[in-house]
Amino acid sequence: MTFTATPSDPELSDERSIGGILVHLLGLFTGFLGPLILYAVSDNEFTRTNARHTINWHVTVSVLMIVALVMFFLGADEITVLGETTEVSLLPAPLDIVFGLVGFLLIIVLVIAIFLTLVYTIVATVKAISGSTWTYPGAIAFVERYR
Repeated sequence: MTFTATPSDPELSDERSIGGILVHLLGLFTGFLGPLILYAVSDNEFTRTNARHTINWHVTVSVLMIVALVMFFLGADEITVLGETTEVSLLPAPLDIVFGLVGFLLIIVLVIAIFLTLVYTIVATVKAISGSTWTYPGAIAFVERYR
């Protein structure tokens, strides 16, 4: 009985690196900043590819968060601070309702994206352990343009 190594065997550590595996968990705790630093300093292609995918996902979620919050707060027509209600409408009457509703829907999408971040981190880490890279579904390819 002979044993032949396949690309997913742990013995092939020269093709993958610990950085390529841990970059997904690093992104879970630091957003896109940790993987961005690892992407900038690493010369291992496996690590850079995994970091690129992680950066793309976390930048996508960050942009979604900013857009959702801006839309939601632009749609707010009044806020309550210390029990006192204040009018803060920055937009005319029909637009503030539209912005508020779109912002609310985007916040729901953001909550789903945050949940998916946990799931995607687990899947991408397991894929990296097995020696393959995994592209996060729904991520916008920001870093692909700057190879």
